[in-house]
Amino acid sequence: MSGITLFIILVIVGLLAGIVSAAAGLASLISYPALLMMGLPPVMANVTSAWSTVGSAYSSIAASTKELRHDKRQMWLIVPLVFVGAVLGAILLFTLPGKFFQELVPFCIGIAGLILIFPHRPRQAQAAMAANSHSLGRHRLDTLLTALGVFLVGIYAGYFNAGAGIMMLTLLAVVNRQKTFAVNNALKNVAMTVTNTIAVIIFAVETTIEWNFVIPLFIGNVIGGALGPVIVRRVPSRLMQIIVGGGALVLAVSLLIRNLL
Repeated sequence: MSGITLFIILVIVGLLAGIVSAAAGLASLISYPALLMMGLPPVMANVTSAWSTVGSAYSSIAASTKELRHDKRQMWLIVPLVFVGAVLGAILLFTLPGKFFQELVPFCIGIAGLILIFPHRPRQAQAAMAANSHSLGRHRLDTLLTALGVFLVGIYAGYFNAGAGIMMLTLLAVVNRQKTFAVNNALKNVAMTVTNTIAVIIFAVETTIEWNFVIPLFIGNVIGGALGPVIVRRVPSRLMQIIVGGGALVLAVSLLIRNLL
């Protein structure tokens, strides 16, 4: 494969990854398997994917200002939690065995997908939450547990980029059932921008970056990241949950099969 052909293929992969990252938090459904197929080892594929998706993270925030305009309070509650979590997670990536995260990822992504496909709260509970919820939870315990969940997802995001977006989106969808998919997705984009930024800075210090892969993926991700929120606004929330949950299950099964081979 010539250098120009590889560049074009990677830009296309980045474009698709950017769209699904901004629209669903599933960039790794595209970029991570593609990088593995191109011969990169799992940790290097994870690092390369994380670097490339920074582009879609910032462009998706710029495209999500409409959704974020009325949710700034919750956004600023999330940011410091995922910031600290991402720092810890990125450090763990280089201290725990590589096989550990390979085996953990499929199960985490699969659980997140199932939660999105099969929401567990009846409509009456959703209506009650809509009437009483104005932050990360109705009560102090709810807020504490949700903050812990956001922090843990932040650790995971810094530790292993693949599937982190779907986990954050699932958590927000459970907590913010009174909000639309587009709003929760916008909050997810902010959280993932923080975690990706911290992770790639640490990755740059700790490991070698494959710039010949990162640059074309980054270009595609920037374009795709701007398109994702626009697509989300035009698709019903429940349909998006089913699509994203199904995609998460596909990613989980594909990664599990790869681990078993």
